[in-house]
Amino acid sequence: LINAACTERIKDMIYKPLEGVAACFRRHNGTNQFGCSSSRSGSVGVIHIIEDEAELVWLEKNGNAGPYTAVVPFSMFTRDTLIRLRNTENINGILLTYNSSIERPSHYSPDDTCPNRYAGFKQCDTEKPWNPWGSALLMEDWPFPMFYLKNQSQLNDVKTCFTTFNAHDRDSQSQRSLCALEMKSFMFSAVDSETCIRRSIPRLNFNPPLYCDPLGDRNIYWPLAALDNQTESVILVTARLDASTLFDTLAPGANSAITGLVTLIATAHYLHNMNPTVGKTNVVFSLFNGEAFDYIGSSRFVFDLKNGSFHSLGEKTLMFDQIRTVVELGQLGEGDIYLHSSNYENDSLITALIPKLSAKVLKDSVPPASIQSFLAESSTISATVIASHGVNFTNKYYHSILDDAESVNFTSSESGLAKSLDKIALELANQLFIIVTGTNTSSNGSGNIENLISKMLSCYLESANCSLFKSASAPGHQLPDQVLPLYVGVNRSLNYVTTYTGQLLALLTGTTLAEYNSSMCYENQSLWMAGLNFQGTCIRSAVNYSFATSPAFLIDGYDMKSGYYSTWTESVWQVLSMKMFLKPSVAAERLNVILGSLVAIASFIIVWFIQFRADLLFNQISYDGVRTL
Repeated sequence: LINAACTERIKDMIYKPLEGVAACFRRHNGTNQFGCSSSRSGSVGVIHIIEDEAELVWLEKNGNAGPYTAVVPFSMFTRDTLIRLRNTENINGILLTYNSSIERPSHYSPDDTCPNRYAGFKQCDTEKPWNPWGSALLMEDWPFPMFYLKNQSQLNDVKTCFTTFNAHDRDSQSQRSLCALEMKSFMFSAVDSETCIRRSIPRLNFNPPLYCDPLGDRNIYWPLAALDNQTESVILVTARLDASTLFDTLAPGANSAITGLVTLIATAHYLHNMNPTVGKTNVVFSLFNGEAFDYIGSSRFVFDLKNGSFHSLGEKTLMFDQIRTVVELGQLGEGDIYLHSSNYENDSLITALIPKLSAKVLKDSVPPASIQSFLAESSTISATVIASHGVNFTNKYYHSILDDAESVNFTSSESGLAKSLDKIALELANQLFIIVTGTNTSSNGSGNIENLISKMLSCYLESANCSLFKSASAPGHQLPDQVLPLYVGVNRSLNYVTTYTGQLLALLTGTTLAEYNSSMCYENQSLWMAGLNFQGTCIRSAVNYSFATSPAFLIDGYDMKSGYYSTWTESVWQVLSMKMFLKPSVAAERLNVILGSLVAIASFIIVWFIQFRADLLFNQISYDGVRTL
């Protein structure tokens, strides 16, 4: 009976929530704010679909029922279009849509033409920028919210609502009810990092509101052998672990990050299986986080080395002067290989890699990569980025939601990408073996590495619910069935991709303790994982982590406007949501206000009259129960 009597709430009858959307959010550095925010109560705009120039011109010149929410495909989501919409001052939101049946744009990169323009050792040549397709949408402060919608059924609902209520007789739009969107993405921070952090410092209130958090997470490290007093020098093999994004939870980073980190893990695994005897030269593999935001992870690593406070490789403290060579695995793919090298002439590793990889050397070329942090500390250090691009990125979707499996032509069934990365991993591992041991390797490589690379690419580019991540997680652990975002996040929240990557590196480079059960494993400070048979296995590994938070937030009195260290922060928000509803006409809204005002005035008059004439309207009763006049 109760279930039969249950009815739909009025709110649910009026509003249609749009699920699975991603929102643009606000970030700060030491001087400015970037990104998007709605009003505190939410930004409401009449839907207008812009698929060509004519629709944009109509909105600019004839839109009379605003403010509007512009619904645009990728082809119209350009810097020029967004600025024109902003200049109309008649826009309350932007909804970017993706239609899988339409060919993706030839290029789309919301990052700057010179990524990390003001950070690092060597500045970008603005006449020949690294990222010529960059639109710098990430570097703007937009006065309206922006959301991204990929769900095709919900996109069809938006288009149907627009066609039914908004598309016809546009000149009289203001005289009827129209389909509208309400976007909620209010950001609590403002101005810049220094301001929002200062507002969060406790003064009179011991539990002050939090307005923003520093960007940061963790770096990952694995030494080929434990550092000891015999270690004279270290070869550092690095890759980045993060990518940037305009929309929350959407940072696939296929070419900008995944190809490099997968190649690093494959190199470490292959070198570990070769079981080299390490002498005076050791190898440390590192994955740096936050590199998209002025090299957070690598600059913190260098800061710790310089101050003798890096203790993530065991009992021995690694110092900056011990680093002999930095080799970074950058944006990799099929085709030619380039070595962007500085001070490599006397470096036996780099000179050996050049013919082995058939690589083209770009002397003193320094891309926007982690080696910038090392060269900034010492301009004479040997530093090389191995990449598949020359003086310009070949990745036309750098730091965008389209930098995905399709952009690198990857499918789990067949991929030339895995073969290309396999070649780099094997040659690099072989040359590292020769330098570390002083002897040649007789190995001709292993076909298993290409298969491993293909599986790793599937985990990062297709779904985290994959066999490798299952093997590297605790038995029974539920993995998300989605592509993990590579956005670094904030320092008080752990990043899933960092955890799974560290666990995977430990699985592939660790020692299996077959005789240990789970209790014994934990007691011996080892890792209990599902293992390749998913039954549970104990892994002893030297993989470790360190903080990837900028030194700017550690140094007392640091000048946030100096530009030396990263000062990026992310705003706190309460909710990111979007819903569709039928917005009454202006005349109807005006009538509602008038009627509401009349009812309120009439209510006041009636209440006043009743109170003023209460002695006549109500008979008073004495204490003995006798009515009195």
